[in-house]
Amino acid sequence: MKNGLFATINIGASAFRMQISEFNEGQERIMETLVKPLGLGKDTFTKGYITLDSVYKATNILQMFRHKLDEYGIKKNYKCVCTSGVREARNRYFLIDHVMNKTGLKLDVIEPSDEIYIKYIGVKNDIKNFESYEKRGVLFANISSGNVSINILKDDTSIFSGSLPYGSLRLRQLFKGIPIHSRYKAYNQYVETMFNTINSSLGGSPKIKYLVCSGSSVNTLQFIFDPKENYFHRTKLEELYERVKDKTSQENMTMLGIRISEAKVLVPMLETYLRLMQFVGTDKVQFSRKSFPNVLTRYYSNNIRDNGFRGRLRNTLYHLGRRYNFDEPHSKVVTDYSVQIFDALGDLHNLGMNERMLLEAAAILHDIGYYIDAKMHHEHSYYIAKAFDMPGLDQEQIKIIAFLVLMHRVGTDETAETRLSYLNMETQLTIRKLVSILRIADSLDTSHMQLVESVDVEVLSSRIIIKARTRKHAYLEKLGFDQKKSMFLETFGIPVELEMKVLYE
Repeated sequence: MKNGLFATINIGASAFRMQISEFNEGQERIMETLVKPLGLGKDTFTKGYITLDSVYKATNILQMFRHKLDEYGIKKNYKCVCTSGVREARNRYFLIDHVMNKTGLKLDVIEPSDEIYIKYIGVKNDIKNFESYEKRGVLFANISSGNVSINILKDDTSIFSGSLPYGSLRLRQLFKGIPIHSRYKAYNQYVETMFNTINSSLGGSPKIKYLVCSGSSVNTLQFIFDPKENYFHRTKLEELYERVKDKTSQENMTMLGIRISEAKVLVPMLETYLRLMQFVGTDKVQFSRKSFPNVLTRYYSNNIRDNGFRGRLRNTLYHLGRRYNFDEPHSKVVTDYSVQIFDALGDLHNLGMNERMLLEAAAILHDIGYYIDAKMHHEHSYYIAKAFDMPGLDQEQIKIIAFLVLMHRVGTDETAETRLSYLNMETQLTIRKLVSILRIADSLDTSHMQLVESVDVEVLSSRIIIKARTRKHAYLEKLGFDQKKSMFLETFGIPVELEMKVLYE
């Protein structure tokens, strides 16, 4: 939205935050912000559920926020999101239903990948020349009460992404039974296991130049240090850590003038910051002064963009393929033919750029399962694609990509149909349209020898003609095309034909 009021409510693990903004031609004016502490995460991380008392307290806070929306006349232009404190609670749906019945507010539980993506593009839009960080190497970390979400980029490629259960409040609750004078040692050991996980996934420590952090922890450190520039230096963090590591929360609250909720998580938070700096090999951690509610407001009101996402996704998919030793030349030509056919048939399939992106992603990954087993490579490709995690791709998009790589091979229909039947009809049709195109594109390099040099698509009223120019007689491509063309006819109701012209024989 370019003009008008928009509000966001963030239900975090330790507090509820609300921001109301007015937008005028893309320019934002913050009208009001509200923060109400409530440790839902304390319940979730210790008991696995949110207590009824906390449900009632949460509802009372949200009732106040509801009145604030009414005061500003905001009916539909709001977004209310829940992160780990609600997301991981076994009774989250009870909370969501109770709040809806009592306040009329619709709560959305956002996935970890969505959460880190929103925070990431908030930082990207706030820090100058962040694109150069993505090329030279940057570790972006969001250190919150529940999780530490990490996205590592190098050469404009996401080489690691994950939301890991090492949030400051979670660690505090996990080790609260250990005596205060030695508790920091437990934090140190536990945080170290997070980096073992990262190193195992990466196959070693990558060369990263920059460390950028966000989250409620940044606000605490800003209050303590009052930095003039947007970074914290290692020596300052180390000095603070030595001062507070073996003191009680009450002592640290009094000494630093921070809230008791901040004092309780200060030591595990500093432990995480210092270990991140060691991992990257840097003496400073940069940060954005934009709060999460502010980023949420700009994101859900469509006032920030990630213009480089599709290129970064493409690079990341090829990076993943190389880890599985995939046939990159085959993948590239199938991808090229897929998007070429998709573009030529726009009036037939009526799909948009989002579906084009999903087709391209599936074309890159369709044979990645050969690394595990050739005979059932489509099944292994499906599970690899289904496990793919990249900030900016939601679970529905990943599900579609996984189905495309599963169904690209003829003979998989019976197994795939059962799984496909659980999806809604619109999604099923989208998958069938895209698979029909992917099968045709894949058949044009059946031999994996790149015999087809170029392709033209002719759209007639009674048929589609794929005109392929080849370096030599492409016998396997013709056979593969004949085997894979039936789904196209069944989906679109129009036959597709292949005409080959040999250029050099």
